[in-house]
Amino acid sequence: MKIKNSTRHSMTAALSEAVCEYPTDELTVELKYCPSGSKRYISGTYYRKARGFEDGKLIRLRVNRANRYPLEVQFKTSEYYKKRDKLGKEAIYQKLRTVRFATPEELILAIFLHEFSHYLDHINGRNGRYKQTKADKFALAILEKLEVI
Repeated sequence: MKIKNSTRHSMTAALSEAVCEYPTDELTVELKYCPSGSKRYISGTYYRKARGFEDGKLIRLRVNRANRYPLEVQFKTSEYYKKRDKLGKEAIYQKLRTVRFATPEELILAIFLHEFSHYLDHINGRNGRYKQTKADKFALAILEKLEVI
């Protein structure tokens, strides 16, 4: 795994150790800051195809410099389900788990693991649709295993 880090956060060891059990050949991870004035606390994308990465294998992460820690993030932990409210109207729900991250490094690791799940789906030939809950569960499981959360 090749890590291109343009931030002050030392992440090479943490990212590599978190996924050491999985294939990472030719995977590139880019870590940058969000553009100035961005409202996002972090963003992550797994690219199935990108210029220079036609075979995929690119994860791009951007963290906001203006974040204040601890920072709480919600992860999806269940499939969608339907439930009727007291008026009988049907609504669609999904269970969420709120996780508190004490440092930017913990947050970066969590979002990397989420995107890494999409990478594993891609190299295993699965389509990229409807996999957000699965990716959140994957990230939470590894964060718990590493005792980050």
